[in-house]
Amino acid sequence: MSVLLCRQKAERPFRHDKLNINLWSEQELCYVIYHYPLLCLDGFVSEPLFMWIERDLQRKDLAEHLKENHREGVSAENQMLTILQECTYYDVNEVRGFSERIQDLKRRSPYELIYMEGRILYDAGKYHLAFDKMEDAVKELDQEFRRSREDKQMDELLHKKADIFCDLAVIALRMFDNNRALELLTSSRMSAPNQRAERMQYLINGSGDLSDAEKQELDDEKEAALSAARGSETYREVEELFEKDDIRIFRDASQMVKNWKNLYRRML
Repeated sequence: MSVLLCRQKAERPFRHDKLNINLWSEQELCYVIYHYPLLCLDGFVSEPLFMWIERDLQRKDLAEHLKENHREGVSAENQMLTILQECTYYDVNEVRGFSERIQDLKRRSPYELIYMEGRILYDAGKYHLAFDKMEDAVKELDQEFRRSREDKQMDELLHKKADIFCDLAVIALRMFDNNRALELLTSSRMSAPNQRAERMQYLINGSGDLSDAEKQELDDEKEAALSAARGSETYREVEELFEKDDIRIFRDASQMVKNWKNLYRRML
C-alpha cells in the first residue's frame, strides 16, 4: 500500500480495522476491495466510508450514489461493485471476474467463509486475528456437524475440523507457543486420524505415529530448512553479535530484540 498512483490522496486516512491498515486513496480503497472482498463484506461499506469518500477523497458524486444505494437496501457486495465501476482502476473484465468471485463466496457455508477470512488474515501476517477467526470456524463447524444427518458428511466435517486444528497449531508456532501447538495437534487427532498432525508433532518434539521412512524424510526436510536458515541475514547478525565483547553483546542484543519485538507488533 505504498504506491499512490491516484487522482486524489486523502488528507486523513480511512482505517480498515480487519487488515489494520490506513487507506489514503481511491486506488488503495479499490485494491483492498478487489483483493480482500471477504474482509469488506461485514460493515466496511458503511456511513463512515461514505463520509470519507465525500470529504477526504472529494468524490461527492460517488458518496451520494453509495448513500442512495444504502437507503434502498443495496447489498454490500453490490456497493463494492459500484465503487470499482465508478473509480475505474479495474477494467470491465476484472470487475466481471470480481463479481463472479463474490457469487462464489455467497455459495459457501458459514464455517467456510469464517475459515477463509482466517486464512486471509494469516497470509497478511495478522496472526492473533487469524487464530481467533479460525477458532470461530471450528465453533461454526461444530454447529454444522450437529445439523448434519448423513454419516458421509459427518465424517467429512470431522476431517475438516482436524485440518483446521492443524492450521491453528501452525499459527501457534508462528506466535512461538509450542505447548499450545501440541495441544491443538492432540485435538486434531481426536477429531480424526490424520498424517498432517503426526508429521507436525514429530517436527516439534520428535514423537508421532510415523514410519522410519517418514521420519527420515522429515529429518532431511528439517535439516535442509536449518541449513537455509543458517545462511539468512538474521542468523549472520546473531553470529556477528557473539563475536563482540561482553558489553557490546549486551547493548547490541538489546537493540536486536527490540527491533524483533517492534516487527512482531506490527504484524498483530
